[in-house]
Amino acid sequence: MASLQNNELNNHLQSDDDDADVIHIIDIRNGTFPEHISGRIESNDTIEFKINSDDEYDIFQVYKDNTDYYRIDNGIELFNINNNTSEKKRRIVLSFSFHCTTMELYFCIIPSLQHETYFKSRQCPKENCEKNYLVIYRNEMKFSFNDNKESQKIILHKNDTIELEWISKRGNSYRIEENKYCPISGGLYKIEQPSDIITNHAVSQGKFQKTFNEYGTSFLFRLTETNQIHDIMVCIIKDKYQIKHIEITDINIQPNIISIEQNDSIIFEWNTKEKQTLIQIDPYLIDKNTQQSIELKTIGEHFFWPYEPSCRGYIIHKFNQTGIFCFKTANNQIGTIIVEPKKNIYSFPIFGDQLILKMNTNDFVQFEWKMTDSQEEPVLITVDANTSIVPDVAGGLTGIFDCSMHKCVKVEPFFRSYFHTCETFLLHIPQHGLYSFAYCDNRDDVVLSIIVENSINNHHITYSEQNMFEPNTIIVNRYDQVWFDSISANIYRTDEYGNQLDVDKAIFQPQLNSMNYFMQQFKQIGIYYFSTDIKNDNYREKFSPSSSPLAIIVLPEIHFHYKFIRLGDFDFQAIITNINDFVIWQFEQIIRFGVIQLRSNETLQDLASCHDRAVSGRNRQCLAVECIMPGIFYFANPEFERVTGSEQDRLISTIIIDPPFSEACFLITHQQFVPNVLHIAQNESISWVLLNNDQYHRIYVESNENEKPNLNENNRIDRSIEQYVADIHYLYTFNQCGQYTIRSDRFNNTATVIVYSDDVIRNDKKRVQQPQIMEEIDTLSQFKTRVHLKYPNQDGIIYYTLDGTLPTRHHDNVHIYNTNEDICFDQSGFHILRAYATENEKISSSVITSSPTFVMENDELEIVNESLSAWSSTKINLSASIQYPNKLYGKIQVEPTSSADLVDHFELYVDDIAQSVNLSPTDVIFSAEGFAGGEQYEIYILAYPKSNIINAIPI
Repeated sequence: MASLQNNELNNHLQSDDDDADVIHIIDIRNGTFPEHISGRIESNDTIEFKINSDDEYDIFQVYKDNTDYYRIDNGIELFNINNNTSEKKRRIVLSFSFHCTTMELYFCIIPSLQHETYFKSRQCPKENCEKNYLVIYRNEMKFSFNDNKESQKIILHKNDTIELEWISKRGNSYRIEENKYCPISGGLYKIEQPSDIITNHAVSQGKFQKTFNEYGTSFLFRLTETNQIHDIMVCIIKDKYQIKHIEITDINIQPNIISIEQNDSIIFEWNTKEKQTLIQIDPYLIDKNTQQSIELKTIGEHFFWPYEPSCRGYIIHKFNQTGIFCFKTANNQIGTIIVEPKKNIYSFPIFGDQLILKMNTNDFVQFEWKMTDSQEEPVLITVDANTSIVPDVAGGLTGIFDCSMHKCVKVEPFFRSYFHTCETFLLHIPQHGLYSFAYCDNRDDVVLSIIVENSINNHHITYSEQNMFEPNTIIVNRYDQVWFDSISANIYRTDEYGNQLDVDKAIFQPQLNSMNYFMQQFKQIGIYYFSTDIKNDNYREKFSPSSSPLAIIVLPEIHFHYKFIRLGDFDFQAIITNINDFVIWQFEQIIRFGVIQLRSNETLQDLASCHDRAVSGRNRQCLAVECIMPGIFYFANPEFERVTGSEQDRLISTIIIDPPFSEACFLITHQQFVPNVLHIAQNESISWVLLNNDQYHRIYVESNENEKPNLNENNRIDRSIEQYVADIHYLYTFNQCGQYTIRSDRFNNTATVIVYSDDVIRNDKKRVQQPQIMEEIDTLSQFKTRVHLKYPNQDGIIYYTLDGTLPTRHHDNVHIYNTNEDICFDQSGFHILRAYATENEKISSSVITSSPTFVMENDELEIVNESLSAWSSTKINLSASIQYPNKLYGKIQVEPTSSADLVDHFELYVDDIAQSVNLSPTDVIFSAEGFAGGEQYEIYILAYPKSNIINAIPI
């Protein structure tokens, strides 16, 4: 790392203004471009057409084929422009990425009144086109330096290349080093350069070249031979080119694989000796009969050359969906286009009114400030670790930002002064969570909260030389994408033994001349198996690892659950979540205290004093918790009452974390499966949970209708599902309707699963209705409070729990509802009623969940009632007088005197303005200054009850 001592950079950076687009004015008053167009037009400039007459023109893009000109489908178009047309509608914003030095753009200009005539034919008149062309140059970022210090900021597009050259006339030697800033350590780390054009040691004349392929912020240090910083160039990569170029030649496609973002476009162009064409093909399958690519030619859905093959072609296609897209040419060359989700860049002014920003893991945040905004100290963006909440599995903040690999070195205070002059910092946060960012060292200042929700994650599978998937088991979330890289074998959906679900029906077949990428996206939770058709010679005699199926376990997508805490608004309903979800409390006001986790068996006294356990932190507007393990969790916070203005003493926020795959579940005892029968919908999954530690217990699922598959134990992999999903011993996704028998290798008793199609469920009303809770359950309940459930069918069975756990797992805490006994809260502490209904030959209902309630013992309730009664009978008397010269003297009397023990504190108000707050109950004689004799004042006192007096209001 370079030393920063004894160096001073410019106080103000030279900066390319990122809002100042280069605009070229082209006068088309005569219906054509001028003969000479001044200035160099680059691939990210803007073209504005100028018309100084009453004429109205249409301008649209064409391509040149020898001496002929043809309209380009989906090309650039401007219609009905005249001298009154707004500037925006007369402009073309260029955004091209191409590999050659220049690109020519031809346009046809016609009178708007003749639009219908000209658009009858694809070919355009030569006289309307041949002079109307622009030469577009690839955007160049070349900088030449001497011995002067020239720190500056430049704005770049993704895939731009920057080239730095320097010549010293004084014999000084320099080298360029790229560094990035780490907001965890507040330091810098060096980026190793893969570029071929780079000088690694200091020289008097040298060159540095770097292509920036990702968004972000980089600092290019020009270092002296003694490793001192001479000047710095900060590169902000915040834009991208929306149109990329693919050239088709007689021998190849350049490039034959390309990545773009959703809603970007591709130019397909060729100028060949042999006639060419272009057609989209299925990226995964080939025709079973011809063994050729399957062509896709639906107008409006697919991209293809809609004309006869030709030696010259030019089409543009916009890709609105993510995924893998393949195309082939006339000579069977195959190209691949990978369309990734769109990346958004969100602006976050650090001195604005906004304190919370929401984005996802695919996006970037751009912190912005002005040097004049911060008067006390230079701005430096850092993550506050104490108030940030990130997933445990990510290895904390240092794991998320790869700090162990960076070897960051702090460079304060020099770099901080320089960072302050940048006025912008672009950052990618790759992991979901709540991140608190500080911009100064003053701990009383408010931190900025960034809520990063989970986007679509990419997972990669390789196929080894040993014909095995690596890894052979992965866990993903719903809607994630699993990529199979360069697969050379057919892929089939199978069961866990490798038996094909659809015989001889591959879901992927490699194609000649293709990169053979395969991607699967899962819209249903469950477990899915995949195998290839490559087998060793000894496959039938002995299990071969080459046939090991790949298992993909799909969990629910990670949700963020929001609770908004506002004045007069607090939601008592439990937040029902899944493992790995996040709960965010978003406050209307700035808060300081964190949440307090309560025990389910808290006593009333514990509950009353829980705020004493609150820990203060940085000022902020968000709190968060990650849902790590199944269970029911209760949280309190003094900020709940303060922000809502609630007169209720303890506001409790409840989180229920349900285990995955628990809506349909078998428990495995020593002798049987519980329950004996389950009814589910097609494509749903069932889990099996062990009640003992027999981890080698084998479960078999057999269809009663289809031919029994090969259940050769030698072909089955010992795959511990519990290693990936806690408490789940076995998992099965039922893709086909019908009846299945569940067997065990430990006992003879079997169980039955019946799978219905959506049509049967809808037409035959195979789904059970929810039961209903008849009474409203209060946040506080008396001991032995009774509630009733209602269900329309007397033959149905209702299962319920009182501890908030799912009743679908039939443990000892699951009860069967008896209409003659009802439900009784006969234990103190927190309770949540959850219930669902079952009927014969029907799918069980969904689970209902009550509001949480705190059940008080009788003696606790008596104490509360006595205290509340005593408080209600308490009277507060106030006497006050103004004495010379301007002092107010007063006395507080509590009647009866024994009620003084019930007072937490007093607040004194004069003319509705608080003069003293948090007066101790012992401060019954008080004084205040600043009053004039002879004036009239309205004076009153408020007495606040102690926290253990539930539902008491101030007197």
